[in-house]
Amino acid sequence: MKKLQILIVLLLFISAACTDEILNKIDTNPNQVNDAPLKTILPQVQMSYVTEVAGGSTALNAYYLSEANTFVLGNNVLKDVQGLGSQVWGQAYSALNDLAIVKKKALESEAYTYAGIADVLRAFNLAALTDLFGDIPFKEALRDDIVNPSFDPSQEIYAEIQKMLDEAIINLEKEPGPVAPKTDDMFFAGNRALWIKTAYGLKARLYNRLSNVDGTGSANNALAAIAKSFSSDAENLIFSKFADTQTNGNPFSVANNSQPGSSVGNGIYQAMASFGSTQKADEDPRAAIWFTKVKGQIVSAPNGTARADFGEPRLDGAYYSKPELMKYFNSPMPLLTFVELKFIEAEAQLRLGDKAKANAAYEQAVDLALKHAGDYRPAVKLSDEKISAYKSLPKVLPGSGALVLSDVIKQKYIYFYQFQPIEAYNDVRRTGVIPLTDPTGRASRLPYPVSEITRNTSTPTDIDNISALEARTKVFWAIK
Repeated sequence: MKKLQILIVLLLFISAACTDEILNKIDTNPNQVNDAPLKTILPQVQMSYVTEVAGGSTALNAYYLSEANTFVLGNNVLKDVQGLGSQVWGQAYSALNDLAIVKKKALESEAYTYAGIADVLRAFNLAALTDLFGDIPFKEALRDDIVNPSFDPSQEIYAEIQKMLDEAIINLEKEPGPVAPKTDDMFFAGNRALWIKTAYGLKARLYNRLSNVDGTGSANNALAAIAKSFSSDAENLIFSKFADTQTNGNPFSVANNSQPGSSVGNGIYQAMASFGSTQKADEDPRAAIWFTKVKGQIVSAPNGTARADFGEPRLDGAYYSKPELMKYFNSPMPLLTFVELKFIEAEAQLRLGDKAKANAAYEQAVDLALKHAGDYRPAVKLSDEKISAYKSLPKVLPGSGALVLSDVIKQKYIYFYQFQPIEAYNDVRRTGVIPLTDPTGRASRLPYPVSEITRNTSTPTDIDNISALEARTKVFWAIK
């Protein structure tokens, strides 16, 4: 006992004698690069967004939340909704920390292109966080002097993101400075014009998200941003550098090949079927190349009540059809595209009452979406004949006099099936056009991760795994 008391006293003495400087040195890993150059950090944060936020486990779960896919490993995803957002929460905040470093270092060296790209990527990560969780820490987040950062209202986060994108555009319009990104920029190789267009494209997406808050204002703002964004189908933010391997492939394909838990959901099946005359998705040519068949039929799995389907053939499905497009590791991942902007344009013009312009944008979006249906595997690209046959179906292109919002949203939802599940989930919550049938309920938002609840005493206590399924907890831009 005396030896223990002496040891405790000694430890207390040592602790009191240690200065912050000494403790910082003790806590430093000598093998870690703590002052990495910009060209080293940039590809890291870009890949983090692609594989961990837009393509991580939370994004995979967004397929289930929008009922585009159904989870078929024997239990209901919504029963464990508390854990669905952990990856995005952790990885997005980690990326935001790294991007703050990039921006600071860039401005100190007048490397303005790096600073602009950093802010665009910050905006993408912040948008993912606030769209999925609502109120989040922002102004007090990532500060060493604040242990329990407060949560800022999602409406304010949206305003901050728009300011962030404005600042990004200003820096991207400047001369690059002494150091400029090249091959370390895995999207545009330092092309400032395309990053500026990406910033405007994201502004348009977020303005359009406010359709239930300010219908006219959101439409006008979205259209103004679109006019400065991607000008053709050749301009897109798409990650296309995945390897054809399990270790460095498309994250959705990697996940589903490792554990084929996704089957085709009722949401995507019914959306496709709604444009035909047979009430079957088969009339949409994308179904034949996107889904596997069970005994020659496309069979969707009901969310919440599907039987377990993890036997052989695991990737094709014994009971339900599975995503054929998730088999291929080198499939590119779209993040923001010209096609999406055309769908947004169509929706915005409908809100403003210009049906002719809305229809023109819609028809162009549908045509391009069909042409991109085989992007995951060029060998299955749809022929011009199949595309024309589909467009000739009366409900697909109803014309300017008959076009309605549900047409636009359903075709956009189908387009998003190719690796943009978070955006599909956002539109499901924003418009209510896609009916959700899971008897457990619908996730109005994701509850805060347990790690944040236990660490940060400022975390709201009224959002949990039960209340997240209630209509009263909807994010501010969702349909009422």
